[in-house]
Amino acid sequence: MFGQSSDLDTGGRQGQYDKADLTRVLADVNGFDLDALEDNRQGVLAPQQKSLLLSGFISSLLFILVPGGFLFFQLNSQGFMTQFSASIPKLIDLFTQMPKGLLIMGGILFFVVLLGIYLFLMTFLDYFGRSVKMIEGVGQKKIYTIKDDDGSTTTRLYYVISGQKFSVKKRAFPAFEYGRNYRAYYTPRRKVLVNIEAID
Repeated sequence: MFGQSSDLDTGGRQGQYDKADLTRVLADVNGFDLDALEDNRQGVLAPQQKSLLLSGFISSLLFILVPGGFLFFQLNSQGFMTQFSASIPKLIDLFTQMPKGLLIMGGILFFVVLLGIYLFLMTFLDYFGRSVKMIEGVGQKKIYTIKDDDGSTTTRLYYVISGQKFSVKKRAFPAFEYGRNYRAYYTPRRKVLVNIEAID
């Protein structure tokens, strides 16, 4: 598996829309609420924007439940779940009894579960912290392609503003005009883009 990143340069500055129209178009394709801009300018996440964080909760729960459930099943089916103890020596003894393959797989799955817990906590703090950060600068587009060993590819699309990348959906990508100046509002921990406005 390998990834390839590329900047999308459309040949210079575009000017299809004035800044107000471009802001409205970007809000429409990204599902943003322009009524929340005033709150965002004050560093506040508006109540109606909290729904933008729901996908972060869902993805982090999948990181926890899917590998966690599979690990539990494997340990339980081989009789190890009932042997877990709070005693460090007993735990060490239990781990020495486990097959090497199970230990390796279990370690990987456990790491994924920990990652899911971390992402869930970061999303939780963004959701209830109700704050946003702001960054402004010249906008660029970036395409990142991951090619798997079987030949299939996954493409991720980004808006890039002053070096900060924001993942966006395919529908939102063409509307972003290369070379314009933007102000983006995003959550401080998960870096979820919640609003954007053209400033020239």
